[in-house]
Amino acid sequence: MAELTSATGLNRESVQVFLHRLEKKGSLPLNKENLLVREPGRPIVRYTLTPEGIVILQEENAPFARELNDSGLSDTPNDTAVEPKRTRGQRPWARRLGNPERWSNQGNKLAVHTLAPLLRSAEEPCPLVLLGAGASFRSGVPTASDAVKQIARLVYSERELKNSRPPERVKPSEWETWLQTFDWFIPGPDRLAENFPRVVENLLVPAEFRKRVLLDLMRPVNGISIGYKVLADFVMRGLIQTVFTTNFDTCLPDALRERQPHIRHIYEVNRGVGDYDQFNVYSRCQIVWVHGRAEQYSDKNAAGETGALDKGLVSRVRPMLDASPIIVIGYRGSEPSVMEGLFGQNNQGRLDFPNGVYWCLRHSESLHPNVEALGRRLGSNFRLLRIDGFDELFAELQRELQGYDRYAAVGTGARTVHDAQAFDERVTAPATLEDLDLDLALSILREYCQKLGRAPLTREMLLPLMREQGLIVANSGNDQVTAGALLLFGKRTQDFFPHAVVSLTEAGKKRQVYDGNLIAQHRALLQKLETTDVNPLLKVKRRRQHTDQTAYPPRVLVELLVNMLVHRDYELHEPSSIELHPGSEIVFSNPGALTQKVAGKVTVENDGHIIISEGVTDQRNPSLCDIFFGISAMERAGTGLIDVSELMLAGGGSSAFYHNPAEARFKAVVTQPMSSAGSRTIARSDVPTGLYVLNVLPFSVIPEHVSIVRLTTPLRERPRMIDLRECGTFVDRGTELWSFVPLPILTKLLEPIIDKKASRSKPRTEVEASQEWKRVLSWLLRKHFEYELETFEEEDGLILEYGRKHRAYFAGKNKGERTIVWHSAQRRSNRREVVKRRGDPPRAWFENEGFGYEIIDMAGMWCVRIKPFYMFTGPDAFTPLPAFTRAAKATRRIKFDRNKSVEADLAFWASFLGRGAETMNVGDLHVDDLLIDMTFLTVEVPEIGLNNEPEYKNRMSA
Repeated sequence: MAELTSATGLNRESVQVFLHRLEKKGSLPLNKENLLVREPGRPIVRYTLTPEGIVILQEENAPFARELNDSGLSDTPNDTAVEPKRTRGQRPWARRLGNPERWSNQGNKLAVHTLAPLLRSAEEPCPLVLLGAGASFRSGVPTASDAVKQIARLVYSERELKNSRPPERVKPSEWETWLQTFDWFIPGPDRLAENFPRVVENLLVPAEFRKRVLLDLMRPVNGISIGYKVLADFVMRGLIQTVFTTNFDTCLPDALRERQPHIRHIYEVNRGVGDYDQFNVYSRCQIVWVHGRAEQYSDKNAAGETGALDKGLVSRVRPMLDASPIIVIGYRGSEPSVMEGLFGQNNQGRLDFPNGVYWCLRHSESLHPNVEALGRRLGSNFRLLRIDGFDELFAELQRELQGYDRYAAVGTGARTVHDAQAFDERVTAPATLEDLDLDLALSILREYCQKLGRAPLTREMLLPLMREQGLIVANSGNDQVTAGALLLFGKRTQDFFPHAVVSLTEAGKKRQVYDGNLIAQHRALLQKLETTDVNPLLKVKRRRQHTDQTAYPPRVLVELLVNMLVHRDYELHEPSSIELHPGSEIVFSNPGALTQKVAGKVTVENDGHIIISEGVTDQRNPSLCDIFFGISAMERAGTGLIDVSELMLAGGGSSAFYHNPAEARFKAVVTQPMSSAGSRTIARSDVPTGLYVLNVLPFSVIPEHVSIVRLTTPLRERPRMIDLRECGTFVDRGTELWSFVPLPILTKLLEPIIDKKASRSKPRTEVEASQEWKRVLSWLLRKHFEYELETFEEEDGLILEYGRKHRAYFAGKNKGERTIVWHSAQRRSNRREVVKRRGDPPRAWFENEGFGYEIIDMAGMWCVRIKPFYMFTGPDAFTPLPAFTRAAKATRRIKFDRNKSVEADLAFWASFLGRGAETMNVGDLHVDDLLIDMTFLTVEVPEIGLNNEPEYKNRMSA
């Protein structure tokens, strides 16, 4: 039996099955001499030797039985000549995969074609990935054979040469000859990799020396390769959840950490002996260290250790392996522990791994005998895929899967109410989804997904994404709202957290409280901090001349504001505060002691002054960090306060950070450049940027598809039973109707007058590629905007001007003046007279505020351009005056408009049209994912031309 097992490459049970079949057929005994007759490449499926198993073998294995009959092993004599032994690439199980030689010059085409549907599928389980040493090659981690060479050089240098020569100067002839003197060494250049566990066991002793060498050997000296970065991106997008690795390097965890905080938790299994606490089949991000981590030294590198995996690990992961597709990349398959522990026979009477094992192999490499045996045993459940390499494959998969996500559903990786979590991850019991501004959430998370390269977010996928992020939590079939969701998107956040406000004090006197959700606070405070009252322009003295710059680099104020909102301790019932001391300093203060992780890595002096170290960070509120980082409102963790210090120093100012344990508060103090005597506007230092406000409001969310319905009858001739009011907003093009309403709904509503075959739903990207279709899309967006404007007429008196001028203006109230109450970032309950009487009766006329609007495409971003204007009306405060009269009055009126007035006008219109909210929903019936962000776009432009240095004298301001 041992000879047959060795000669065939099959395991013992498979050989027994084959002998049993030969005995039933009355064939000659099978021995080593006549193996060629049997054709060892034939797939033999392993079955239990029972009568039932024989029946299953006959019924399910008929194709293989026919091949056996053809080879001369049938019940009836066969006098035909035995065909020559097939080459490895011609074996039957390999032919079912497609001839590898056919794809050898086509890179990763077949592999991408096969694996992409597995990763893309939302109905099937996520594929599991098993990585070997080949995956880390580009990162500078040696393969098994290279590791043998490096270990041999190191040990030879220390033991034989007594460190007289460094390892890199040991010649191959020396260490190769030396290794061959050991009886445990397997000779042959093509078998060098198989010596890795033997070299570790026999040369790397004692254990501490072994651990030190392995940790140094497995460092990714070239950095994290593109393959690992893409793999981490797939994990973030939910396309892959569990990765098995036989490696000891840190490429995988390092790549996943680069995606934090978007990958909330990285669960690691089997780091040490019995380390299974974090194992969960539903984990969104899970690393299974097959041989353990080198740091804990539970690795199975030694020859005596690679014979079998830990039974506790195998019993936990094997059900997962049986239920999911398995993708193997960069792994040779030489270790018995993995091949028997993970891929050994587990099911009786049928094929193992029904979802398939997809073994990726470089074009230039050949299969290890262990893998060949696995392929024969699994038959059609084994797929061999030729690839150029790990990094090349994942780079192509990234392009193929661009725009695909697998959001968490309830019970499949979404957090539950019982999980331990930070404060912002805890459920706020009284709150429901009704307490969240889901329009704002859709707008912000749409931007979040866009900036992270995730699939465009739709209304249908909003709640699954929020579950994935831990913003809402499933509990007994219901969604419960967390503190983080209320802080970010709450309609009335202070109903639940009255202390979640920011108090801003100017010169110790004027005080204003900023409330609302954190998104609203962030935007309002940014507007305040950007004003010249807070950050004035200084004339900074240089050697010969002066330059103009703001008192504080704008980025400094942004960093400290975000730090205050995101990292404060919301469990403490105290507000955050900003103290403005004009001409001197700004103090940002928020409740919260240093976390245990940070406190152990920074130095706190006796006066509470903190010495900041680069890279020291902790996420007190991971949900808040995730969203603010995702929308680029904050930088990567650990860089913010360092940037503040460097920017203030470069600008001639200073910064300091304090922590008072008694008060449990963190303070950041930034001091502007020292003022010259008697002046608050003249200081010393350099380099400004200009912030320009564009009069455009961007669409933050637009449906991804446009329905184009082909009409057989014009709408004006439609049957009376068709009520167009049920169709929502649309564009009538005579023979076509364009709408964002889903096509099935329109088809049902307009069924008597449409051509179903000619009607279609087009991706918006395809529509935008055509100039003609793009104009129709602009028309449709404008109609939606006008639909929302019409809702202002009854209560606020905003009316659309007749004709095609695309303008709206306020009409007088009861044929007289009209006043609007609105809220700005700096002040609440502002009163604005939008219709003013000019002149006395009977020659009275009115000045009505209004705006023109236009849908434009700004570099791929759809926006509404707002142009404030004045409409001049007659005595009824409604009917426009004749055109020539309006022109003359407009000319006289415009001379009073200055930049500050225009900026105030834009702020008013944004607040008024958004009704004080951060977004404006302009969807109609059946369309709930069409949102406008009610913050005008801003652009930062370096204004080097403002410097008065001679080298800049011919440059102009942006």
